[in-house]
Amino acid sequence: MGLPKLIDTLIIQDHQQRNVSVGQCVKAMILNGLGFVNRTLYLMPHFFKDKPIERLLGEGIEADHLNDDALGRALDAVYAYGPEELYGQLAAQAVKRLGLDCKIGHLDATSFHVDGVYNSHEETVPEGLIHITQGYSRDHRPDLNQVVLQLISEHQAGIPLLMEPLSGNSSDKASFRQTLNDHIEQLSTGVGLSLVVADSALYAAETLQDLGSFPWVTRVPATVGGIRELILAVSGEWMLDQPERAFTVLGSNYGGVNQRWLIVYSQAARERAEQTVNKQHLKQSQAEHNAFTALANQTFACVADAKAALAKLQKILKVVALHDPEIIEAASFTKKGRPRKGQLPDIIRYRIEAGVASVLETRCHKIQAKSCLLSPATNWMKRSSAMRKCWSSIHQANKKSNMVSVF
Repeated sequence: MGLPKLIDTLIIQDHQQRNVSVGQCVKAMILNGLGFVNRTLYLMPHFFKDKPIERLLGEGIEADHLNDDALGRALDAVYAYGPEELYGQLAAQAVKRLGLDCKIGHLDATSFHVDGVYNSHEETVPEGLIHITQGYSRDHRPDLNQVVLQLISEHQAGIPLLMEPLSGNSSDKASFRQTLNDHIEQLSTGVGLSLVVADSALYAAETLQDLGSFPWVTRVPATVGGIRELILAVSGEWMLDQPERAFTVLGSNYGGVNQRWLIVYSQAARERAEQTVNKQHLKQSQAEHNAFTALANQTFACVADAKAALAKLQKILKVVALHDPEIIEAASFTKKGRPRKGQLPDIIRYRIEAGVASVLETRCHKIQAKSCLLSPATNWMKRSSAMRKCWSSIHQANKKSNMVSVF
């Protein structure tokens, strides 16, 4: 793919002071990394001692030339040029030579945990350096410091078009917006990127506004206001009719950006939702019933105290309801033994009684919400032949389900 030659063209270097160019050093490290990713740089000559190095890297190159000093200076030269900029140019040449269509780019991030201290104890780091520190761990090691790697990959072979290391505590919402603002125009003109696909971290009002008319596809997070109510409004008929699948398309103007939302319902999703919700509902209802039982076993000095305790409990009840709650007198006597007939109680306290029942409507709404997926959302209004076919099939499904699509 001509990557070493392109590196040597982009990075200025004094070839009279080098036996191996920066491009050849990078190629050597790539070959070494294909099978020995944990080897340190000073062991590179040992790796190439029994390899046809001149055939691999160029005439006149010997294994001893690939020492850690030469490789270190090559990495310094790459850092001075800018790793992100260099990688973007290498990726652009690679996908063109491979004949890949880069119209769709998938944006995502991952994390790598590291051992050691590094600069994790510092609150701030110099400009240009990443902060190796703790953050949201995707590899399930929140106890270790980490770095984040953000990628935009083309959709055919999965080759990253953009690769950018970030600090370990980076937020996807902020980093997605910054990356797109910095590189979307370059990727559009360089490799022909015309649509970006990402997870719900992309769905922030500021990010959508910054993208403007550039097409995107993402998932609407459940934290967006009104999502639950919208799903409940459109999915009730689906649950009654019990169709295998159902769809509807709705228009939205979230963040001031015109877009389309696709709500998808399936019977399989409902069955999974019922299992999950039933388990959660049983656990929570048992806990709330136990809380009421503990309250009912208490006595209060006055009616006001009993009413206050009852009101406090009712505020936290989510899946059970108290029917006909009453505050009744609980008489007690200070002397032991059975009281005499007509003897007045020495102390009068108050207890709470009520019927306890599970709220089926709450359970039903939870199942209904989990049976539907609001995905995807897009501002892609251009109707290609493929899109027309896709939306046509959705409309046919809507007609069968007596649903109305709103644009």
